[in-house]
Amino acid sequence: MHNTIAAMYPRMRTGIFFTPTTEGDGVLLTNGSEVVSFLGASTYAWLDRLSPHLDGSHRVADLTAGLPPAPRKMVEKLVGALHDAGLVRDVSQDMAHSLNPDELERYASEIAFIEAFHTSPALRFQRYRETRISVIGSGAVFAAAVEGALLTGVARLSARPAPERGPEDRAVRERLDELAAEARRRDPGQRLETAALDPADPVALRDAVGAADLVLYAADRTDPGALRALDGICGDLDRTLIPVTLYGDAAWVGPTCAADRPWVRWESLWLRLGDRPDGERERTRFLTGPVPGIVANHLVFRAFEHLTGGADATAADEDHPGRASGAVRLDLETLQTSAHELAPHPLVPGAADGSADERRIRDLADGAAVDAAELAARVVPLTDVRLGVLGPVSEAHLEQFPLRVVRLAVTDPHRPGTPFTVWGAGSDFPQSQDAALRHGLAAHAVRSAATTTRADSVRGVSLLDGADRAVPAPRVFVAAGDSAVPGSLPVGTAGAATWAAAVEQGLLDHVLRGAPAGAALKATDHRTTEQLDLTAGARRFLDLLAASGETLTAHTVDAPAGVHLYAFRLGADQAGLVEHGAGFTAAEAVEAGLGRLLLAWQARNSGQSEYAPSPAVNLRTSSVADTRADEPRYRALVEALHLAGSAAVAVPLDGDPAVREVLPYLVRVVLLDV
Repeated sequence: MHNTIAAMYPRMRTGIFFTPTTEGDGVLLTNGSEVVSFLGASTYAWLDRLSPHLDGSHRVADLTAGLPPAPRKMVEKLVGALHDAGLVRDVSQDMAHSLNPDELERYASEIAFIEAFHTSPALRFQRYRETRISVIGSGAVFAAAVEGALLTGVARLSARPAPERGPEDRAVRERLDELAAEARRRDPGQRLETAALDPADPVALRDAVGAADLVLYAADRTDPGALRALDGICGDLDRTLIPVTLYGDAAWVGPTCAADRPWVRWESLWLRLGDRPDGERERTRFLTGPVPGIVANHLVFRAFEHLTGGADATAADEDHPGRASGAVRLDLETLQTSAHELAPHPLVPGAADGSADERRIRDLADGAAVDAAELAARVVPLTDVRLGVLGPVSEAHLEQFPLRVVRLAVTDPHRPGTPFTVWGAGSDFPQSQDAALRHGLAAHAVRSAATTTRADSVRGVSLLDGADRAVPAPRVFVAAGDSAVPGSLPVGTAGAATWAAAVEQGLLDHVLRGAPAGAALKATDHRTTEQLDLTAGARRFLDLLAASGETLTAHTVDAPAGVHLYAFRLGADQAGLVEHGAGFTAAEAVEAGLGRLLLAWQARNSGQSEYAPSPAVNLRTSSVADTRADEPRYRALVEALHLAGSAAVAVPLDGDPAVREVLPYLVRVVLLDV
């Protein structure tokens, strides 16, 4: 350890400040965001004397050569502690670079920024400087992006403006000439090449991309057709693209579409935002004064971070290679910024991995369970108020007793930017959140699948014999313009912790929705509460319903073999609330029915009818089965349906790879003619 520290060439990182503690028994150090303290009455004095020499030009052994053993050990211990805390680094470990002294001095601030996060900052900057960068676009944002790239040190820069069409474009060309002259005076190593580029010319566009390592797109008016073509060419040629997209009164910087992440494409952003009519693509009124420069600086900074390995907070998580790099939104009116997760869109080439068509149902059946805690963690990348599949779970303004109720906004794949609402309920918040998340993912999947398939039919599996079965696509997916209540799940749609549980829920949904109305209940089917098989959850529901002061009656209802179906009425007359519960055991059916009745009472009593039991509301009860079994519990039901002329077929709703990665157990169970 002594020899290691003695051989170090320590350099204190840029932006480190230190001060003695209030009590005078140590020193406080900060990098602006974190504070580190070292105790010792003489620590501050030693650091104050030592810090001017922590510039990377001296070995620790040289700094301590004339000191007695005790002070020498003190200095070595202090330097070691600073190194362990990330406050100093050993420049002897830096990789060699070929920047000349003028370049090191001229771009010292850029190198210092890199040094705050990484080793070998000079080499990292050299890579940025030597990267062939092409800026494509038009307008003030384009010109400012060229200027930003030059000022941050790019040596080989190509500016490719759209052909001149008016005074604004001519002003851009004049500004490019000025920038080229300024660059020659300021930095002899820089070269700016300018040539007009028609984005509608695919050959010219391909040549421009092929001549660069990294492409920046910036324009005052985003041309989605041109940017889509540019995105595709960059993907074909393994070139990195970083665009800025003007959408309404906001600028979206990113995503970083890098060659090593082919699933990250600009078009995912555009599809998540929602394509806009041509008449809504006018230049925003806030793109004036310094704003174009601010937008361009964000774009150039994104490129700088990508090429130098800087602190990119929106970079793709290496543990989840299916996730796309995020984007930064800049409000052009307030200049406030926000980072947003971006999931790959299923319509974008390369987003899907092709496994959906080859996936065997047995693989799903053997998959690991996704419990409530894991789902809540997994779903975070899909949860974004602007680009996400789901919005945040909210309890705001909702009655929370006797059941906890939450709402969740879900992106409509047919109408991006126009979400619909689903509801989740349970005995506690984790249950209600889990119910809403599974419901929301299923609601999105059963709609997004219709946008990803061009086939007239899709593959399903017979629940009777496991054979493949072609299912007409309209029988599975919710089409655009469907008149169903927004957020409602079509019959047989479910999402659960396991494949078996999802199939069970889909089958029970068919049974539940086929139950008779309240007026059809017969007195001969009446059951007393003492005759019911009650779980702990059902007893709680029963006690809470009893506290309402209204009469509760229970009825058995005829159901296919293998399932139990109950009806519960709250109130003595025909106007009372009636809800049903279905399950593969009597206890499950009772708990499900009592829970739905309690939720119906809560919705009526609080005047919040929006979350009354319906296909748009998911109630999670403690008796829901999420475990796998050697023999499916639904075997008898499937056989009974078959004898009645209906073949139960399960279709995985796995068309959206981002959703599938979070929850693979999404299914639509359809009943076809035998």
